[in-house]
Amino acid sequence: MRQQFVQAVKSITEDRYVAVLFGVFLVLCIASVVFLSTQIRSSELQVVVHYTSFGATNFYRDKWYYLLTFIAFVVIIAISHSLVSYRILQKRGRELAIAFLWFSMALVLVALALFYQILKIASLS
Repeated sequence: MRQQFVQAVKSITEDRYVAVLFGVFLVLCIASVVFLSTQIRSSELQVVVHYTSFGATNFYRDKWYYLLTFIAFVVIIAISHSLVSYRILQKRGRELAIAFLWFSMALVLVALALFYQILKIASLS
């Protein structure tokens, strides 16, 4: 297992551009987790976690620890997309791995923007 990990790191660091993208993606994920963990506040109040214009009420509330799933989502994205990008690099080539890493960074940024807006609404309650 350790040998496979060392081999994976060596194959990623052989290409400087892929290594930089990989590092930026992981730093972005870590920064997102740190940001989200500092913004979530525990309280006895229920916080707004969902909005829709189709229901009887527009805002749906849940316990504060529902917001911890945002952190779990970013961690799952970091792990799964790292593994998938490594596999794409090995099986399909450099160009597709680079495109997938850019997609992964865009996904984390969009998720972070969405989570930030939800946390703004949650802080009002």
